[in-house]
Amino acid sequence: MDRYGLTTARQPALVPDFVTALPTVAAGALAVFDADGTLWTDDVADDFTCWMIDQGHVDGGPWEEYMRVYAADPPTGCEFLLTFYAGMTPATLAGLVQTWWDHHAHRSWIDQVVESLHWAASHGYDVWIVSGTPTDFLLPLKQMLPVDEVVAMDFALDTGGHITGRPDGIPCAGEGKARKLLSLVGDRSVALGVGNGSLDGPMMALATQAWSVYPNPEFAAHSRAQGWPILARPPDFVEEEKFAPHD
Repeated sequence: MDRYGLTTARQPALVPDFVTALPTVAAGALAVFDADGTLWTDDVADDFTCWMIDQGHVDGGPWEEYMRVYAADPPTGCEFLLTFYAGMTPATLAGLVQTWWDHHAHRSWIDQVVESLHWAASHGYDVWIVSGTPTDFLLPLKQMLPVDEVVAMDFALDTGGHITGRPDGIPCAGEGKARKLLSLVGDRSVALGVGNGSLDGPMMALATQAWSVYPNPEFAAHSRAQGWPILARPPDFVEEEKFAPHD
């Protein structure tokens, strides 16, 4: 294991047949992966923000409102999370993100997905992470895995270079994931799309081969209707619920 809990020795037997059936390609074709709930079972957006609140770097006062907004409308909840970081500079945030990943993040990686990401990268695919989590939180993945791009929820900046708390460009959640991806891919094909829930469905529908990872019963039914292969939840799986950082 490396310092991030990732297995350093490759395990090709974990890559499913429908992935290995994809052809080796010249650079340009894409394999796109969601992050939270797909590469790992937990939620970086919440886990990092809770740590930031606990460390006194951001104000935790809006947390309960964030919970209410997310429960009612998850894509809007993804946008709301950006408000916690208003006034911070991207450089300051980047340092804190790196500290969290290096010393405090404990991811429960989903090995079959991680191995499939490595397979895609080694067979000519450009690997993109497409997520509703803020982009800045996920950039360290480019140090850990063969990831070419992180396409996620971007912070808008004011004229002084500070985070405004609003999204920049297309908000990358739900239908926005598909729209943002389409705005960036140009004439490249999306060969593989991997996600775990309804926020990923529109993005997955763009791919020649989609893969539904640990879906809840509702999204599993949707995935079956689409003909997407499903990586079923293990018997001991417990879905992470959003939680208050302080009792």
